[in-house]
Amino acid sequence: MNEQIQKTIHKLFDLEIIDEQHYEWGDLYWLQMDPDGFNTQPTLSFGTAFPGKEQELHTHAGYIEILYGIEGESIHIINGRKLVLRKGKLGYVPDGAQHYLTNKTDKQSQFLSIVYPALLEPLNEMETIDDLNLYDIDKLVNLNIIADKFAQSVSLAVTLVDCSGDLLAEPKNFPDFCTLCMRQKAGNCVLCTDNGDKKGNELVVFKCKFNVYSIQSPIIINQRLLGYLGCGYGRVEVSTDYDEVLIKSSFSERDYLLAHKAYVNLNIINRNHLKSVAETLSIFSASLVQMIIHSARGKQISAYKLSLAKEEQRKAELESSLNEARLKFLESQVNPHFLFNTLNTIAQTSLMEGATTASSLTYALSNLLRRSLGKTESLLSIAEEIDQINDYLLIQKTRFPTRFSVEINIVEEVLSIKVPNMTLMVLVENAILHGFTNISWQGKLIINGFLKNNKVVLEVIDNGCGVENKVVQEVQEFTNQNFSSLSSIKGIGLKNIYKRLEYYYGIDFSFNIERLCENGTKATIELPLS
Repeated sequence: MNEQIQKTIHKLFDLEIIDEQHYEWGDLYWLQMDPDGFNTQPTLSFGTAFPGKEQELHTHAGYIEILYGIEGESIHIINGRKLVLRKGKLGYVPDGAQHYLTNKTDKQSQFLSIVYPALLEPLNEMETIDDLNLYDIDKLVNLNIIADKFAQSVSLAVTLVDCSGDLLAEPKNFPDFCTLCMRQKAGNCVLCTDNGDKKGNELVVFKCKFNVYSIQSPIIINQRLLGYLGCGYGRVEVSTDYDEVLIKSSFSERDYLLAHKAYVNLNIINRNHLKSVAETLSIFSASLVQMIIHSARGKQISAYKLSLAKEEQRKAELESSLNEARLKFLESQVNPHFLFNTLNTIAQTSLMEGATTASSLTYALSNLLRRSLGKTESLLSIAEEIDQINDYLLIQKTRFPTRFSVEINIVEEVLSIKVPNMTLMVLVENAILHGFTNISWQGKLIINGFLKNNKVVLEVIDNGCGVENKVVQEVQEFTNQNFSSLSSIKGIGLKNIYKRLEYYYGIDFSFNIERLCENGTKATIELPLS
């Protein structure tokens, strides 16, 4: 989080930041209003628009927005009309409007956004009916047309599934990525697996393992769950390198390029849009059920008394819904304990048969997999990181016994310091896989850890072929807060190191890569001591 922005928000409003979204055109910081929990309460966000950037055109489907200029100047095009938003000026964006903003100045602009949902009026309650399922309903009412009309009204994909996760109608506006994911059962939503996340009688905003958001609204008749009406299926932020890695590991090599292209083409859903649709969908689901029951009564089921259970949660604040829906990614389809036990059995068998090298390698691999699959903490001590590196080095030294030597110099005071998992491992792996490739001399890898000026200094040095000057320059650019260069760097590892360090330490760290004059590369990380 930008520290200056955080100070500005606290100074102006004295409100807590509960979530944030980052786009190519600017940032949005969502604020906690006090008191919280009223049905008519709006959502409040602090926005910034970057110099020379333009937001994509989007539709305000189901919500009204009031804008207030705080600093700088931004131009808002609302249904073709121009609004110049400056400090102290108010603007209004009605429900259903076509809207985008642009900052044509050389300075960042800041504004406040206040959003009210434009809710539909629900139907009146009616009597209940028993022994009804969605397949019976589908024979009475054309659910396909109903889903199609709703998809058009909210400009998002819509799905209708029974409580087992089977589709009852063809999805409308469904993205290609979700279609591919559903066919290959690659995801963890209700469409991809029988064990997909379901929240029973609650309306939820669900984030799948690929960071694709959807809304699940239950269809309930007489306190029985019949299925779900789903809506959304888009991203709320631009894709990251981690998303790309996850897609590559989840799809076959044959389908990876297709899946990656489809993922990049996913619509980015504005948070205001998602929240308003969630509220509208809750009422629409209730109205749909009531309409279905009216149709069923006209088909010789008037003998039953009808009642419709209201939704337990008609309006879910998007902030709390998103927090509740932040589920852990599926780490592996293989039981990790089974994998570890199998590897240990192989190692013990190798040892008993006299194959000590094979035994050591198997134990090292088992340790690496245990840490990567079983490690739940995001931070671990330098000592644990070095243990991890030693297992990795054992495997590489066995493969290339004469290619390189290793020297590790870590002072005792540094060993207990915690860092993001795999921070040093990535640098060590880069040195071995890239630095020591195609060299005519023996490589040497040095890992240093010491204290300097009340900071922890970590160094990974090699005498290999040396990092490309282009990579050095790009790393310097994004460490100077030029985030636009992040997307151009080819190495996923370097970007992930920087992003994770920034997440945990804010601005209180440094990360530098340099090419050594005599040969090789030096990577340096400085962290606060406490």
